[in-house]
Amino acid sequence: MTCLPAHADDAVEQMVAGIDAVLYVCTPVDPKSMKPGQDMLAQLAAKTKSDLSAVRKSDGYRATYNSELNRMLSMPAKDKLATCQRAF
Repeated sequence: MTCLPAHADDAVEQMVAGIDAVLYVCTPVDPKSMKPGQDMLAQLAAKTKSDLSAVRKSDGYRATYNSELNRMLSMPAKDKLATCQRAF
């Protein structure tokens, strides 16, 4: 995946998962959030020299993604919109 220490890999998995979850939930709610989120992912991958496809296959990614996705999907619509508008 990367040339970073193991704890750095965990942090990258968590960041990618969080961004992906926000993008998944917010794209239909606030489509403007898509581009900044995708840019953030690209910058993170370049900075950490990470392969996003490999990161997305990890257990750490899946655990964080599922948790964050469930948290955001359970929000009331008003809170979800507010969160999406200030996410990136």
